[in-house]
Formats: sequence, C-alpha cells, structure tokens
Amino acid sequence: MDIAKSSIRLEEDGTGMVELNIDIHGDDDVFMRLTEPDDAPWSWALYPPAFFLHGLRMPQGQEGAFAIGMPDTHAEADESGIYMMEYGDVSAVNIIELSARRLLVSGMVDLCGKRLPFHIDMPRT
Repeated sequence: MDIAKSSIRLEEDGTGMVELNIDIHGDDDVFMRLTEPDDAPWSWALYPPAFFLHGLRMPQGQEGAFAIGMPDTHAEADESGIYMMEYGDVSAVNIIELSARRLLVSGMVDLCGKRLPFHIDMPRT
C-alpha cells in the first residue's frame, strides 16, 4: 500500500451516524517487482490497483470488525470497487475491521471477467 496516497475518512453527519470513505492505492515499487517477469499474472498492467469504498454510513461509535456483504444491496454504501486498468465492482465485502491501528478489508471483486478475492491490511499509524 502507498500510505501517502491512501486515505481513510470518518465524517460525522450530525444524526448519530458516521460516513466511512476509504481510498487505498497500491505501492508503485511493490507493483513493479510483482509485474516485472513477463509471465507474471498482472504483467500487462501499467500501474498498481486502487480500492475505493465511499459513503458507507454506520452508527457513531461502531468499532471493530463488521461485514457489509453485497455492497450493491447495502443502502449505506454509495460506491465501491477496485481499479486495475478497468473498474471492477466489489461484489462482496466479507469483513471490514477498522481500529486506531489498522484497516482490514476483504471480499470479492469482479475483475477482468473473473470473480477474484481481495485482501487489504493497512496500518493506520
């Protein structure tokens, strides 16, 4: 993860709810090492992937791990996806764990015609 380019924002809306907005950008150096071999699975990609989850509303003070399931049917999530040379819809979020020390997100994404797992574990310090 490129922590300098990534962000996690929690914004109170005045109604007892907070809105979670996440933007995670892959690290250029790690991406280059992983895609350097011609036979690497993502060698055709030009830059690292980016994950976004915007507009997830939840009760203020909710901490720890929680699942939102299918973002399409979760009324509190405005948009989510992974960009890897094209936009891939996040088809399920199995877990979001948000604490003062880390962000953990895992689920499934529809990318390049396949349904693939994804996992993000990012320190927040």
